[in-house]
Amino acid sequence: MARGAGEGTIVKRKDGRWMGAVTIGTNPQTGKQKRKYVYGKKRKEVAKKIADLKQKLFDGSYNEPSDMKLGAWLSSWNEGRKSKLTYKTYETYRVWIDNHLIPDIGDIKLKDLTTRRIQKLLNDKLEGENKLAVISVKNIYVTLNAALKQAVKEGLINKNVAAAAEPPKRQTERKLHTWTKKEVKSFLNVAKDHRYYLLFLIALNTGMRQGEILGLKWEDINYKTKRITVNRQLYRSPEGLKLKRVKSKAGERVIPINDIMIQQLKKQKGKQEKVAEMINQEYNKLSLININSAGNPISPRNTYRNFKKLVKKADVEDIRFHDLRHTFSTLFLQNKGNPKALQRILGHASISTTLDIYSHVTDEMLDSANENISTMFD
Repeated sequence: MARGAGEGTIVKRKDGRWMGAVTIGTNPQTGKQKRKYVYGKKRKEVAKKIADLKQKLFDGSYNEPSDMKLGAWLSSWNEGRKSKLTYKTYETYRVWIDNHLIPDIGDIKLKDLTTRRIQKLLNDKLEGENKLAVISVKNIYVTLNAALKQAVKEGLINKNVAAAAEPPKRQTERKLHTWTKKEVKSFLNVAKDHRYYLLFLIALNTGMRQGEILGLKWEDINYKTKRITVNRQLYRSPEGLKLKRVKSKAGERVIPINDIMIQQLKKQKGKQEKVAEMINQEYNKLSLININSAGNPISPRNTYRNFKKLVKKADVEDIRFHDLRHTFSTLFLQNKGNPKALQRILGHASISTTLDIYSHVTDEMLDSANENISTMFD
């Protein structure tokens, strides 16, 4: 054994690595000293680890790693955040945990989990017969990383080993499924007599998200300035449909609306007032713009089912409801709309997000700009 001043015990192993040991306390059952071992390729590296460990022991910041298994911690961690998350977000995390993390590495103790094991998990998820999409593997990593960060904060482990893993990068080019102008007209023509027509019209003319549209109230409309204010969204919770504020400051925004939208909004308002007079004051007590026949909020599932029926009837490309947002954005840019204005309309926190998502359109705009530059001084 070799010992340097203040280093503790350091020895060179047969495999060429250096190992250090520090007494971290006494086992209350046996009375024997408990030793903590650290390793490194160089003696100097081990000496530093020992010094850091001694400092933590001195100032009381050292925590003995827990024997808890990763699976138990992941479930406990997600349940502990349940009251702070939307039901949908909680369920999303639960799916990644129950379907991918616990079956693969749930039996490993928190203190025994390594960066290499996490990396293997991520790599395996990207390969083989049951390989997942890049974004799915990315979400698995984000879930695990967040859980281990909290484990460090609570003193269950001393280091988040997921931080050193390399999650897959999002694919820079994502295939967006959007409609052409012709397809938009075909769909709206088929949907014009449907009771949810205004809902679809808003989506295609504002790029708002489904939950934001379903959460719109009459107080959010300013006919004089031709603006819609977005500050809440409808979501499904275990107790049913509820309203909440949008997730971010950028999500709280004001969107311009055209005369066609204003006309349809006034038409919808008139219909609701007539029904309210015939039924009772309980009808549409939330003052929502989009409601079902009973005057209650429209469920996202019901929106989806009706949307899909109309898509089939209109004989246009089968896209998701969220793709109406992409359709609006693509047509806006193709019609020489300003990307910075689009950023504000969509509620993106950064212009780079907008430019990344709709790079295929902005590239076309650059080509057009090149033609303009060429003729600027003619």
